[in-house]
Amino acid sequence: MGMALKQDVAMACKVAGMDKPVDLVHLARQTMGDRELEIEVLSIFLSNCDNYLDDYKNAANQNCRKHAAHRIKGSAQGLGAWDLAAQAERAEAPDFHDFQALESATFRVSEYIRVLTN
Repeated sequence: MGMALKQDVAMACKVAGMDKPVDLVHLARQTMGDRELEIEVLSIFLSNCDNYLDDYKNAANQNCRKHAAHRIKGSAQGLGAWDLAAQAERAEAPDFHDFQALESATFRVSEYIRVLTN
């Protein structure tokens, strides 16, 4: 399924009140249903996401910001965190100035993961 279609599905779920920040079906497919691997992937995301946000916030220039946003996007796509991936994709653009939106989307995914893994 392409990224655009996944974003459409995520939006439809949000409208229908079934919004979850991580597509657990996608995650299960990525990890071949291995629950321990799912937890490891989620834990890796948690350990890296704050660093990626710090890299974005403290970037010396636009190119560094773009790379930090790209790492967030890739990590989010791997999990199935489609809203965060879309927000990070917007943050790759030179005219993006809403760090709070990126931070908020990342926090939402992180909190959801913490609930899942505790």
